[in-house]
Amino acid sequence: MKLTKEDLKRMIVQELKVLVTGQSPMEEADEGEEIMQAIEDIPAATEKITSDMVPDIEKMAEPSGLDPAVLGSAVAAALKAKVDK
Repeated sequence: MKLTKEDLKRMIVQELKVLVTGQSPMEEADEGEEIMQAIEDIPAATEKITSDMVPDIEKMAEPSGLDPAVLGSAVAAALKAKVDK
């Protein structure tokens, strides 16, 4: 197998990256897989949170006459503000 100048540059860059970050390309790949799994888990987590909260929101909205969707939007805004802190 003949190594080209570009192959050598790529290998040097990879090795320097390992030296600087202490993270090998395989570790990066593993981290990428973890991130992708977390992203894939978001819809399921959202559905669980929603199914847990909707009955409470409906119950709290009833005495005030508010549409549960309005109260739900307020709760969502409050959660977002808390997370953005």
